[in-house]
Amino acid sequence: MPSTTHVLKGLEGVYVLESSISMIDTEQGALYYAGYDVRDLVERSNFEETIFILLNQRLPTRKEYLEFTSLLRESLELQPLHIETIKHYVSRTDILSLLSLLMVLEGGGKKGGDPAEKRSGIDAVAKMASFYSAILRIRSGGEYVPPRGDLNFAENMLYMIDGEVRNADFARVLDDLLIIHAEHGIPASTFASLVAASTLSDLYSSIAAGILALKGPLHGGAAEASYAQAMEIGNPERVRAWLESALSEKRKIMGFGHRVYKMYDPRATIVKKIITGIENYMDSDVKRLYEITVALDAYGQEYLAPRGIYPNLDLWTPILYRTIGLPPDSFTALFAVSRSAGWASHILEYWMDNKLIRPLHLYKGQYPKKYIPLELR
Repeated sequence: MPSTTHVLKGLEGVYVLESSISMIDTEQGALYYAGYDVRDLVERSNFEETIFILLNQRLPTRKEYLEFTSLLRESLELQPLHIETIKHYVSRTDILSLLSLLMVLEGGGKKGGDPAEKRSGIDAVAKMASFYSAILRIRSGGEYVPPRGDLNFAENMLYMIDGEVRNADFARVLDDLLIIHAEHGIPASTFASLVAASTLSDLYSSIAAGILALKGPLHGGAAEASYAQAMEIGNPERVRAWLESALSEKRKIMGFGHRVYKMYDPRATIVKKIITGIENYMDSDVKRLYEITVALDAYGQEYLAPRGIYPNLDLWTPILYRTIGLPPDSFTALFAVSRSAGWASHILEYWMDNKLIRPLHLYKGQYPKKYIPLELR
């Protein structure tokens, strides 16, 4: 092996592909989907249109938008086999594992490799949403509630969870969360989806690979870990002492730091603005969570910012999740529902010029070794 060989662990700083789907501006602290500022999409658009933008890298015409949203609503419908599978496994495994199973089953018999298969991308995102909602509904003892034609994507998700139309402000919060989490370049989960897709596995199974990569607390599980951290702290008065203790023990502080952003996560800034509009809906537990988070943010500026570590999205999103009534163990699964739009878009784009992803490893063991038969050992 050449002595100049250098291993870049974690592929940090390595460009693995070219893409028109999103851009992370680390200089100005901004995020763009196909050139459109996410802040504008949160303020002026919705998740349905965001899915179209990611899949097509442009805005839809009015006719295209109506046709697209109609296809999404049709795809929200679940079949008896879906419901039976959820009922059988819902008490046996976690939500993300069940989501990945459902997606693998959905992809059974389908072929991968066709970049024009946008209909499957639309269906996959819708199915992820319906699977998520049905899992929460059935897990809580309810029966499957089919979507309604007069509700938008976020409204239908809450309706399918609760069996009744929710507060319009809650639906808007959910819609904002879906937009914010929909895409973010090539993190571990998107890369896992692309590795699977590069083998020409079907789109649904490739998304399942992304779901399983998302489970870890260093990626999609960070919001759940951030929430658990706040619960451990207990009240805002304990934040400084807890933070000092955690730092002295060299514990990872959840909700801070990011592989890409070396500044305050711009998505977190968007979430903080959303929070200011729903404070009246916070119960006492969420208010306490909010106060702990505010204190963590403030002390983080004192203790962590000098080290180049700033708050990220996952510090603040648990407040929104809990305000609209989503259980803590479902945060990451909702992330997966949203990010399926980005995964599907990247998969279809990659298939336009597919190449099997096959990196190298640098062997560091001894060789050759002499084999000794078992009877002589």
